[in-house]
Amino acid sequence: MSRTTHRVVVLGAGAAGASAARALAEAPDGASPDGASPDRASPDGASPDVDVTLVARTGETPYNRMLVKAVAHGQLTPELVRMHLPSATLLADSAQDVDTDARLVRLESGHRLPYDCLVVATGSRPRTIDRTIEGVAHAQRLGLVTTLHSLADAVHVRDSLAAHDRPGRVICYGGGVTAAETASTLSRDGHHVTLVARSTVPGTRAFGADAAAVIADDHHAHLAATRFGRTVEAVHAREHGIDVHLDDGSVITGDLLVVALGTLPSAPAPWRGAVAVDDRLRAQATGVYAAGGVAVHHDGLGTWRIDHWEDAVAQGAHAAAMVLAALGRAPDPGPYRPRSPFVAQVHGRTVAGAGLTTHASTRRSPSEQLTLHQHRDTVVGVSGVDAVAAVYRWSPLLHDAAPS
Repeated sequence: MSRTTHRVVVLGAGAAGASAARALAEAPDGASPDGASPDRASPDGASPDVDVTLVARTGETPYNRMLVKAVAHGQLTPELVRMHLPSATLLADSAQDVDTDARLVRLESGHRLPYDCLVVATGSRPRTIDRTIEGVAHAQRLGLVTTLHSLADAVHVRDSLAAHDRPGRVICYGGGVTAAETASTLSRDGHHVTLVARSTVPGTRAFGADAAAVIADDHHAHLAATRFGRTVEAVHAREHGIDVHLDDGSVITGDLLVVALGTLPSAPAPWRGAVAVDDRLRAQATGVYAAGGVAVHHDGLGTWRIDHWEDAVAQGAHAAAMVLAALGRAPDPGPYRPRSPFVAQVHGRTVAGAGLTTHASTRRSPSEQLTLHQHRDTVVGVSGVDAVAAVYRWSPLLHDAAPS
């Protein structure tokens, strides 16, 4: 008896989407293993074949977003950040909306793509500066205000700085990983950088409070200027640059304003933003899963979201494992627990973390120079400065260990 074919569509060809498609495409064939769902097997007892379609954005060659900043800083060319994609059908045709009842994805071209299971991995978009702020819209049209999220953004930053026969004057607005690394690298390369942040200790959510305090001191020591606890009130384009007016009445003159205020989840309709998932990355609609920066998790750890490359890869693989379990191709992988590490280079220091580093309950591990982030009595994240080895030791232990 012939085996059935199960159509799996993966929306998004970034870290989470490529990871999910790869895990699905490379899954071994075979009958239902112990612990799998026997009700999804074919009548002859064999599990169904999987046909995987990976949907990327229209006109886009998928790339590694983790390397975008290196393009902006002139360390890599755009060609070197292209992703190696899995053996799946690739459609460069942006998803516009999903009919979860009919199990159809409508693409930008108008084509309708049917699915049996759907993995939404469309990632995030940059949180931009408010366009109603005086002068922002005009400065954006002139290319004087940009984000640093996409490959196109990176090329724009690189070319803007290369257009001058002198060091650039860059104003970075934000306090997270992108702002810190960009300010650090551009300063190291000889540009004059002013870092403006709304928080008096920027980076607390990204790095944890202790690591953020260390990095804030480094910013003060290495950058041309720091303006913490300040917001942008107006932006005025000038003949040879831009004036950025802050809420204390001061004005900073520069060549480029790089906005790095974090990211927002970006899903097609009917979600139009975040896709809420449970502890197994299941959305409310039957047969739909979500992974990566588009997913907002509601589980025993609370409500949380992580938008960095390694965790997106892990979430994509877990979503694929859930699909395979539903098809009788693999055991249930259990609940997803974030353990993936991240590393940022800031002013010659290495900031590292793993798991959930946004939980407010923390304690220090002085012997390892780490901050332990706790949920109730369990360590769910770690962070530290110049403590990479310790972070990697803790990573596989997260969610299983109580602080010592």
